[in-house]
Amino acid sequence: MTLKDSGDGQREHTSAHPPVSRAEKVSVQVARAIVRQLAELPRGTSLPGEAQMIESFGASRSSVREALRILEVQGLITIRPGPGGGPVLVGPQSSALGRTATLFFHLLQARYAHLLHAQVALEPLLARLAATNPDREQVCALAEFTEPAPADLETLTYLDRATAFHAALIAASGNPVLTLICQSLRDIAEDRLATRVRGAVVNDPRERQATIGEHQAIAAAILAGAADTAEARMAAHMEAYCTRVLARHAELVQEIVDWH
Repeated sequence: MTLKDSGDGQREHTSAHPPVSRAEKVSVQVARAIVRQLAELPRGTSLPGEAQMIESFGASRSSVREALRILEVQGLITIRPGPGGGPVLVGPQSSALGRTATLFFHLLQARYAHLLHAQVALEPLLARLAATNPDREQVCALAEFTEPAPADLETLTYLDRATAFHAALIAASGNPVLTLICQSLRDIAEDRLATRVRGAVVNDPRERQATIGEHQAIAAAILAGAADTAEARMAAHMEAYCTRVLARHAELVQEIVDWH
């Protein structure tokens, strides 16, 4: 794609890409064109250098740099400094969406309790979708969670296992929109709540083993394609978790979501 000067300080497309508003800045047009080209590239791919982009898009150096800054702020690329550096594709990440979402949640005066209730509403649905997902390769990551876990798991190992279970279930839904949204909500909640909330579970062996058992049962239902059972078990699991957190950390969950 290239851009040409329209005579009024803006530039117009001279490619087969859909036209954009004449009022749209060249840097935004370039950013959109870069995104189209990045859609199917793997994470970690190095983007063309600045000089190549200037020639490819027919835009000024300042427009290309601003376009890259736009994508960097959105968390889609990172700029490596120094020789051999330059823009590198990071890709759509739940953490990047979460950072943006915290700004809107903060302005809406949303509280961490609202995040918990959103998880309670959405994650059982994802368990159902995972159970009915025709792409079983997306679901097979849950198989490891059907195996019993040792009672003496180290704390970090237990926490990593619990986090991995929910991430695998969310990813197994087969719906990229719900996967990204739900994982971003979990990222936001865990960033503030994880240390204090999970600590109570880790220090209670019975509760810890009960949680592992619930994960096993949910994973087994999903792998068996039992959608109703998977959804019901996930609903019970999330409701019990939410109830515990609200009871034990009432002051914490009533905090307004912080923008960070």
